[in-house]
Amino acid sequence: MKPPVVAQIDHDVLLDSRRAVIHTTQGWLAVADIHFGYEVHRAKQGALLPGFGMPQIEQALRELIADHLPRRLIFVGDIMDGSGSAEETLKLLESLQPHVAEIICIFGNHDRAVLRKNWPFVETHREPGFLFSHGHHFKTVESTATEADRVHITGHEHPAVQLRDGAGLRLKLPALVREKITDSRERWVLPAFSPWAAGGGYQAGQPFEQWICAPSRVWRYEAPLREAR
Repeated sequence: MKPPVVAQIDHDVLLDSRRAVIHTTQGWLAVADIHFGYEVHRAKQGALLPGFGMPQIEQALRELIADHLPRRLIFVGDIMDGSGSAEETLKLLESLQPHVAEIICIFGNHDRAVLRKNWPFVETHREPGFLFSHGHHFKTVESTATEADRVHITGHEHPAVQLRDGAGLRLKLPALVREKITDSRERWVLPAFSPWAAGGGYQAGQPFEQWICAPSRVWRYEAPLREAR
C-alpha cells in the first residue's frame, strides 16, 4: 500500500490528498460533503448513474482511518445526498463506528430528518482552537464564535481550482481554502469529499491560501481564486 500523500498546512495539522484534514495531536480527522448515496438518490429521481461513488467513498474513509488512526471522525455536513440515500448512509456510519472512538456528524443542508432520527447530529462542534459547522448558516454560527475559536472549519462551498496549460487544456481539482475572518481568526473551507462533486470557484476574503488536492500531490496554489470557475 502506498503511503498517504500529505502536506502540513498548520501546526500539527495535515491535509491529506484524499481531501481530509487531520490534527495529529488532538486526534481528529475531518471531511466534508461526502454526499453518500448520490447515485442511489438520483436513480430514484430517474437518473442513470454508475455505482462507483459509494464503494469509493467507503474505501477512502477506511484507508484514511487506518493510515492516520484518529480518535474522532468529524463529518462536516452533507453526509447524505438526500432522503433517497438515508438507508445507505446509516449503514456507512454503522460500518465505520467500530474503527474510531467517536463519530461526530454535523448537520448540513442535505442531511434529512430520516437519517437524523436514527443517528445523532449536532449543529456545531468544537475542538481546542477549532469551531466546526457545515457553512450553510455560516454567519449565524460565526456570531457565536469567540477568539478561542481560532479556526472556523466549514464545507458546503465545494472549492476547486481550475488549472490551464495555455493550449486549451483545463483541469479542475478540489482545494482547501483559508481566509481571514479577523486578524487572529481564520475560516477553512474543506474540499468536497464526494467524487461526484466537481467543485467551483469560491470568492474568499483576503488574504487567503488555496491548497490543491491531487491524487499524488498536495500543494499551495498561488493564483487568484477568481480563476477557479
